[in-house]
Amino acid sequence: MNLNFSKRKLAFFAAFLVIPVALWSAEIRPTLNERTSYLERQDKAGAVQISNQRLPAQRDELRGDWEAFVPHVAGSLKELSDDLNPHLIQKRIFEIAQDLGCEVKISRLASRDDQNFQRFSLVGEGIYGALVRFIDELEQGQHYVRFERLDLKLPGLEAMEGERKVSVTGVLLVPVIAGITQNGSAQ
Repeated sequence: MNLNFSKRKLAFFAAFLVIPVALWSAEIRPTLNERTSYLERQDKAGAVQISNQRLPAQRDELRGDWEAFVPHVAGSLKELSDDLNPHLIQKRIFEIAQDLGCEVKISRLASRDDQNFQRFSLVGEGIYGALVRFIDELEQGQHYVRFERLDLKLPGLEAMEGERKVSVTGVLLVPVIAGITQNGSAQ
């Protein structure tokens, strides 16, 4: 057997093998990458679908836990809502007074028939302009504080030029926030 090939035949057979291999690798590699990417997306989509199937069960479980929780703490939540808003408002009143350079004292008064408000006694002093701004911020502020009674004691005319302190006494009405009922909704 004679294995002498001419250079032309050798080039033909080389091209016959190299060109299809080059075309095949150029066509197949992107397709393999796309296939891998597609399989990864499918796996992620399957994981999301499994997670989404669990969500209604988790929601129902949380609803059941909430319905079991509310009866145990409904009384405490009612007391908290009755007590929390006045404490927050008292804190805000002290902050406003301090910012304006006024001194105030607040004490809770006995409750009357109206359960929508709690009454507080307010005693304070400050410069007239600061007290007026203080009262305005309370009345016009976001906490819905209202004065049931308000008395200002002004110093005499000769003392007003020296910017002496003005005294204020009054009764504040602080709204009570509705509590939570047995089924978890607001009253």
